[in-house]
Amino acid sequence: MGLVTSTVSLIMDDRKGRTMMRMFSAPVRSYEIALGNFLGSCMVGILQIAVVLTLGKWVLRYDYEVPTYLYFLVLAAFMLVSMGIASTVAGLVRNPGNAGMLNALILTPTCMLGGCFWPISVMPDYMQKAANFVPQKWAIQAVDIAAAGGSWNELWLPFAVLGLMAAVLLAIGSAILRPNEAGISA
Repeated sequence: MGLVTSTVSLIMDDRKGRTMMRMFSAPVRSYEIALGNFLGSCMVGILQIAVVLTLGKWVLRYDYEVPTYLYFLVLAAFMLVSMGIASTVAGLVRNPGNAGMLNALILTPTCMLGGCFWPISVMPDYMQKAANFVPQKWAIQAVDIAAAGGSWNELWLPFAVLGLMAAVLLAIGSAILRPNEAGISA
């Protein structure tokens, strides 16, 4: 999640340096520019996932206890949501230096709330309900279902929630990440 947000910081640098404004003045549609930026970030994320899974499985001989393709799909869906969160934050923040700090401030609490550090079952009821709004919970749930031998009949819900989160956050992020709102550096 932290590495994918770094690619969005490149988009913010383009906005700050007015490169994005020049791209938007080209004879292409704005959605094509946004799609190109997100596809580039997506390719970087997919490469990162592939490298980590390959190193873990064949170099370190780690058994994920889940089929590799399924683990890859879960991480790819989570990466799309992470890109959406990062682009939404980047659209709201005007200073590129603050975006990394704000992403870190979002990353740690959502990991805590999503069950990365401890089981969700040990949290109070209101926090368990709030965990439904963070992508980490759904990614961990998908891996748990797959590790328990669950089929796609059980896996569709975590994937659907991650897909919906990614679609909404990427749409919001691309809508508010505009070139005419360049940040002013101090």
